[in-house]
Amino acid sequence: MPAVDISRRRHEINLSNMAIKKIQSGALHEIVDTTLGFETDFKVRKMISDVAELAFQCLQSSKDVRPSMAEVLDMLEDIRSDGSYKSKHEVQEDISEDDDALLKNVPPPPSPHSHLVTISNSTPPNGSQ
Repeated sequence: MPAVDISRRRHEINLSNMAIKKIQSGALHEIVDTTLGFETDFKVRKMISDVAELAFQCLQSSKDVRPSMAEVLDMLEDIRSDGSYKSKHEVQEDISEDDDALLKNVPPPPSPHSHLVTISNSTPPNGSQ
């Protein structure tokens, strides 16, 4: 059963269609509560935009395109924790880059601690040999 609001204009009665159109056209400000600070706070704008992108995915008509509830939960937790999340595509790119390095047997860059250990091991701790 579609979500509808018969008090709206004809082309906005189906709320999911209206949301998709507003998200696609970059008109989030038209559907976001002004008291949230969307217009004035960059972090709030980023978080709302990320939630809108997630909502857009959830509103797709094809079940195969929509994220699972577990994926939605993960994405919402990411948004809440640091104000952003990576889409499936971005996560897949990150995984592919990591896999490429592993498959090429490329050693990871040395940590700053490994450099310090090398230096400190070259001189005895008390200065005597």
